[in-house]
Amino acid sequence: MATERTDIPWCVIGTAGHIDHGKTSLVRALTGVDTDRLPEEKRRGMTIDLGFAGLDLGEDGAPLRAAVIDVPGHERFIKNMLAGATGMDMVVFCVAADDGVMPQTREHLAIVRLLGIKRCVFAITKCDAASSGRVEQVMADVAALVGNTPLAASPVVPVSSATGFGIGGLKGLIRNAITEAQRPAEAREGFFRFPIDRSFHVKGFGTVVTGTIASGSVRKGDELLCFPIGGKVKVRGIESLHSAIDEAGAGQRAALNISGAPDKDAGRGVMLVGHELAPFVKGALSGIPFLADCSFEFIRPVDLKKGRRQFKAHHLSAESLATIRGTDGGRGRLALKEPLLMLRGDRFILRGTGANETIGAGRVEAAWLRKRQMPRRPLCMDGDAGNAQALSRALAALGGMEISEACLMLNVRKDVLACEIKKDNAMTVLGDYVMDAPALAKAEKRAVEAVSMRHAAHPAEAGATEESVLTAMRVKDAGAARCVLGSLLSRGILKKDGAAIMLPGHCPALKGMDAEIERDIMKRFSPGLSQAGPEDLAILPYKKTDVDRLIGLLVRNGTLVKLREGSYLAAPAVADARARLMERLRTKETIKASEFRDILGCGRKLAIEILEYFDKERVTLRQGDLRRLR
Repeated sequence: MATERTDIPWCVIGTAGHIDHGKTSLVRALTGVDTDRLPEEKRRGMTIDLGFAGLDLGEDGAPLRAAVIDVPGHERFIKNMLAGATGMDMVVFCVAADDGVMPQTREHLAIVRLLGIKRCVFAITKCDAASSGRVEQVMADVAALVGNTPLAASPVVPVSSATGFGIGGLKGLIRNAITEAQRPAEAREGFFRFPIDRSFHVKGFGTVVTGTIASGSVRKGDELLCFPIGGKVKVRGIESLHSAIDEAGAGQRAALNISGAPDKDAGRGVMLVGHELAPFVKGALSGIPFLADCSFEFIRPVDLKKGRRQFKAHHLSAESLATIRGTDGGRGRLALKEPLLMLRGDRFILRGTGANETIGAGRVEAAWLRKRQMPRRPLCMDGDAGNAQALSRALAALGGMEISEACLMLNVRKDVLACEIKKDNAMTVLGDYVMDAPALAKAEKRAVEAVSMRHAAHPAEAGATEESVLTAMRVKDAGAARCVLGSLLSRGILKKDGAAIMLPGHCPALKGMDAEIERDIMKRFSPGLSQAGPEDLAILPYKKTDVDRLIGLLVRNGTLVKLREGSYLAAPAVADARARLMERLRTKETIKASEFRDILGCGRKLAIEILEYFDKERVTLRQGDLRRLR
């Protein structure tokens, strides 16, 4: 089969409207395709599930393609309608001339508006079965219905699928709407997400899945992950509107022939994603709760203050029970029972769990991977804010976060975000982390103050522990805190000596009796690998509490190394033993305790204690009687 051109403009058109208002008949009149494919749909004369067709709207030699999704109109099948509606760029909304505006007319219209679909053509169908006066009345009713909505300027056109009346004019209106509804080229640069709406087996080809690409692009041969079920698949082939293509992108209907082994059946509700979204797949498989800060709009009265209200959240082709927490000014945090891969900018519909009705909708402002890393209160972020502005607001609450995590939170690729961060003086990059500049300055000041206070309180000690300095910074993300400390050390603002963090120029000094105790203790560790245990220290002419206190101080400032409880060596001796071990393992992959003993010229017991210390410090790995470098 010939490969199709990839530069042809694409659009996804959806139908909407009450049951038996002629949606499927109109699609057949426009495309020549009967989208009712199920035997039960044929028997009952009613659309139950999504139907699909292709529509060629090119003229004057300029190609223009559209995929058409026909949705069911019955309230019992609203779940199926929503699975198709969230991928639409524009809608052909059907209102029958004989029935006029009906309950599902109103609900479908609310869904179209809540999903942010701005392009719509209203088709007054079955005009052959109604008087001209009745047709004009229904057209007026529709205009009044949408008068106070963003769809107020949408054209309203009378048609008849039975006679062909108005079909040509409708095509022209659709063509005009499509040229204005094209998705921006940047949409293809996003993270790839392909929500599956159908899955079936084709003899000789294997598994085929269909859907509307929500974001990003895919090429033949790509390896994809299955969300939320786990597993990897490979794209063996791509088709769109029955033509083989090598690549497909955001907003395009596609059928992917996949090979591989998803952990479960990859049917509706499953999404194929690129490897950049692997953390979300891992989170779903680990049972980590999915949370997102969102802006909400409700079309029915909802009291969110009386306990946690539960809703059904419909997102792309999947759904989950959800609760909303911490609402303030139309914003709050959405907690999902089942994982949905929601990213910033996505819209979703909220429906009641009892009454079968649409309650409202939401728009994702920030998606969170880790509960412990997000701010306590939902972020107040304008959905129209740029990436840098949105990140700056997040960092004002968090202090710092990993750049890769920020990219997923904001739904933007790393290279794009990195360019925007460089232009913003309110943010600073430290290694793999991005920090809020004011928060970074405060964290650095707190770190230096913590070390200075430690010196003042304990002048005989080398300095503060790394853990105490990290805690003093009050940076929420532990990795970001370590980056701050690393920056202070690399710039010489702080210094690390053994396990102690100190100010440059600090010189720990013991005075009086403590100095005498230190001198006598250290005599027990000279020369070389002299080891002192409790019995050696017990004969010193000092109180045991004073000796223990000085031993602890000498371990903390790095003068002594604690091999195990009651067993110590001088730090230079341990460093020398490590150097000899590394030299040996560079020429021989493994070493026995007896060999190490001979190298050091000490007893077997001490050699084993030193090796066990190196195991604990993750220098070596024990495998039976042998040690090797980690």
